[in-house]
Amino acid sequence: MQKKNNFLTKFVKKDYNNRLEEVLSQKDFSEEVKNTLLNIFYKVENGYKDYNTVKKETFEKKEYIEKLINIIDKDCEKIEFVKDDDTEEIVDKDKKKIVCIPIENKILYCLAKIQKRNIVVKYNDESIEEALSFALNTGNNINIVEPLRDFNGFSWNIIEKDIEDLNYNLLYQNIIFLTGNKFADKWVNNYEPLVDYFDLFQSKIEKKYGKKIKESVVKSIVRISLKLKANYDVEFKNEILRKSKELEQKYMEIRDKENYLIKISEIKKQKEKNIKNLDKIMNDKNLLIEEYEKRNNKLPLEKKIFSIRVLKKQLINERENIIKEIENYNNLMNPKYFLENKRILEKKFKYFEKIDELDVQSEIIKLQKDIIRCMYIEMQKIEEKSELVNFIYKYRYYNLLPMDGKTSIYQKKELKILMKKLTESMINKAIQLKVINEIVNDEETNYNITKDLLISKIIFLEDVGLKAFIENGKVVITVYDEETEENQIELEKLNKKSLKIKLGKKTKLFI
Repeated sequence: MQKKNNFLTKFVKKDYNNRLEEVLSQKDFSEEVKNTLLNIFYKVENGYKDYNTVKKETFEKKEYIEKLINIIDKDCEKIEFVKDDDTEEIVDKDKKKIVCIPIENKILYCLAKIQKRNIVVKYNDESIEEALSFALNTGNNINIVEPLRDFNGFSWNIIEKDIEDLNYNLLYQNIIFLTGNKFADKWVNNYEPLVDYFDLFQSKIEKKYGKKIKESVVKSIVRISLKLKANYDVEFKNEILRKSKELEQKYMEIRDKENYLIKISEIKKQKEKNIKNLDKIMNDKNLLIEEYEKRNNKLPLEKKIFSIRVLKKQLINERENIIKEIENYNNLMNPKYFLENKRILEKKFKYFEKIDELDVQSEIIKLQKDIIRCMYIEMQKIEEKSELVNFIYKYRYYNLLPMDGKTSIYQKKELKILMKKLTESMINKAIQLKVINEIVNDEETNYNITKDLLISKIIFLEDVGLKAFIENGKVVITVYDEETEENQIELEKLNKKSLKIKLGKKTKLFI
C-alpha cells in the first residue's frame, strides 16, 4: 500500500509540473520569470504537507496548486521584474499585467491580487460594501501567500514582517475560524453571484454561536474594516465621517417618534403643495410662459430651456418625482414600515457611530474575545477524539497568530482570562477522552506545562515526547520532537510522586 501511495504522489507531482510547464510555454514571460514561478511551485510542493498539518482549515495541495496555475493561465499575460525596491508595484487586472520586484512572496501576492473581484459584499450601503470587500480581498491575498511564506519543508516560521497587513490577516483568519476556509474562498471569489454571502455569513454564525455573538462579531468586523480602509484612503475617510454625522442626526430624530412623525407630516404637506402648484402652472398657458421666462433668466446660456414644450416635460418629471417622495413619506408614517426603517437605521448607525474615534486595536481585542467565546462553545460540543485533535491544532494555530508585530494572540494580557478558561477546559476534555497524557497530578502545574506544549511550533503535535528525570533534587522534563531535544522544563516545587509519567522513560504527549 505504501509503495502504491508513493507512486501516486510522484504521478500527481509530475502532473502538476506538466500542467504548469504547458501553461508557461504559452506565456510571453522572460526565462527569469518562468524560473522564479517554477521555484515558487517547487517550494509550495515541498512545504504544503506541513502547512496542511498545522492549519487544518486549508485546501488540499492539489486544489491549491490548481488555483495558482489557473490564475497564471487565465488572469495573467505579462509579468515584469524591476530591480528597484522603490518602484511602485503594479497589478493591472484589465491588462492582466504584473510589475513587481523579483521576490517570491511578492510575486505570489500579486498573482493573488490579479484575479480578485473588487466588490464581493452586498449591503445597503456602498461604504460598507467597499470596506468589507477590500478587507476580504486583502486578507485572502495574504492567506494565499502563507504556504510559501511560513513553510519551507522543514519548519514552521511565521515571518511577521512579510505579512502585508497584520490586521487584515487577522480579520480573514477570524472569518475562516467562524465559517471555514471553503466558505471564505467562495465568498471572496463570489462563485455564486446570486448568493448574498454577507447575509449567509451572519446566518452561519448565529446558527452556530447565537444571535448575541453574531451581532457583536459582525459589528466589530464592519467597524474595523471601515476604519482600516479609511486609514488607506482619505476620500473614503471623508465619506464615512460625513455618513457618521448624517446617520447620527437621523438616528436622534427617529428615536423621538412623535416629533419625527410630525416632521414627516409637515414635509409631506409641503410636497403636496408643490404638486398643486405644478398642476396650476401646467394648466395655465400664461403661468407656463411666466415659469419658462423665470427659469431661463436664472440659467446660463448652455443650459437654457429650449421651448415651452421642453419645460412642460420637465414639470411632468418633477411632479412624478415628488409623488414618489410623498409615497416614501407615507411609508415612513406606516407603523410597520416605521419600525423596520428604525431597525435598519439603528443597525447602520451602530456601524458608523463615532467611527473617527474608533481605536482599531481595542476593537480587534474585543473581536478576539468573541472568537475565543466561539471556540469555547465549539469545544464544549466535541465528543469524538479525532474532532478534539483537530480542534487542538486549530487552537494552536490561533494562539500563534501575530497581532501587532510584537505579540501573538496568546501573549495578549487582555485575552488571558478567557483563553485560560478555554485552555483548561480543553486540556481536561483531552485527558478525559484519552487524547493526551496527564503529566502531573497537580492541576495548575499540569495546565502550565501542557498549555505551552500545545502551542509548540513542532509541526506534528503527535511527535511531542516527554522524559522526566531528577536533577539536583528537582524534577526536570525534557521535551522532544521525535528524537530531537527541544527544551527542558524545571519543576522546582514538584516532587517525583506528583508525576503521572514514568521517570527516565520517554512518553508521548498524545496517546
